[in-house]
Amino acid sequence: MSKTKGGGSTKNGRDSNAQRLGVKVYGGQTVQAGSIIVRQRGTKFYPGVNVGRGSDDTLFAKDCGQVVYGLHRGRKVVSVISMEQDAHKS
Repeated sequence: MSKTKGGGSTKNGRDSNAQRLGVKVYGGQTVQAGSIIVRQRGTKFYPGVNVGRGSDDTLFAKDCGQVVYGLHRGRKVVSVISMEQDAHKS
């Protein structure tokens, strides 16, 4: 004889909340300083020019400008080309 009832269904039915990871701003879009560009676990994307990396590997813009995705030594890199740099080129 069992000491307790089966109660299987009451032990089930829990799930964790989604973490809402992924790319938040795509290439060619403009960002403000402090905007989150990519939320990630681990370094799927690496920070490039004018991009910082948070303690949870989130990439954020350090300056206003346009987001550019590229490769550097085989790694995916995210950079922000600032408006001032863009104006000096033309």
